[in-house]
Amino acid sequence: MTNLASKPLFEQEKTRADLVLRKIHFKRLKKVDISNEENKFLYDQYLKSNDVRFFNEILWIENEKYTQLATNHFYKNLDSLNKHKFYYDTDLEASLKIEPDIFEVNENDFENKKVCLIGLPFHFILAFKKLRKLNVDVDVVNVSYHSSPKTQFLLNNKASRAFYKLYFGKKRYKEIQIKNKSELKEIDLKKNYEIGFHKLSFIISDKLIKQFKYGLINDHWGALPLFKGRSTLDYSRLFGAELIITNHLIHKEIDSGPILMYSKVDRKNINGSIYYNLGDRILKSIALLCNEKFKDIDNTKGKIFYEMHSFLKNHIKIHKL
Repeated sequence: MTNLASKPLFEQEKTRADLVLRKIHFKRLKKVDISNEENKFLYDQYLKSNDVRFFNEILWIENEKYTQLATNHFYKNLDSLNKHKFYYDTDLEASLKIEPDIFEVNENDFENKKVCLIGLPFHFILAFKKLRKLNVDVDVVNVSYHSSPKTQFLLNNKASRAFYKLYFGKKRYKEIQIKNKSELKEIDLKKNYEIGFHKLSFIISDKLIKQFKYGLINDHWGALPLFKGRSTLDYSRLFGAELIITNHLIHKEIDSGPILMYSKVDRKNINGSIYYNLGDRILKSIALLCNEKFKDIDNTKGKIFYEMHSFLKNHIKIHKL
């Protein structure tokens, strides 16, 4: 829980605005009517702070009056290249220009460490091969669950699971069948692992995080500490920031755990960078965690961004940001 009283007055005001923004965001997701007063709050905050997150929520709510007023203000906040000007804390501005890490790993980095790749096994095909080549003791745990039944069938049908068993081997491939959502909080790996790397599609429980001695690594598509939450590569493009993927440890707060490394995303091949280079990110971030090498960066700061509206995505596309 944020202790507002311990912060300076201007920090308290920013924190309160963030909390109200989050509240309105989740009301909107649940399709609860947003009051005229709440719409006005979003507009007033955008006018006052030039924080595009408030404009983004106005777009989703589709209040004709405030959408038009806020859209007019949006265009006033663009620079000569049609990027949205940066108005956030100056100590977060470094996140716009982060350089990727370049280093090599070797077999000694993983000595006496048991590693678990947990989530959809498809993501781990390249990483598993790289880790086994270095003689890493690594298992792949398929948590067979997705909120969409269609997606669940597509990704975890009998044929795909048969392939996983064949590719990873019976000794190193494990399955956890989830029958209902409530079981997600009670996942028990039944084996002690030092390190985990996840590609899970649900909120990760404290119980699961604590089953990894050194920690569970997340692959976040955005430069932390600034760009937390959703659509963060899109917001990076809107601000003209470097496109960066951050590997960090999972903590209870969103995208707030210690940072291990940064990787650059190719603007000309964003999807390729995200998916094809995942194997290298898994390998390198696990090696860093084995050696307990973290960035000297306060990752508790930053802003939580929410799913970007199509209006902003079209703006990015049209202007080739």
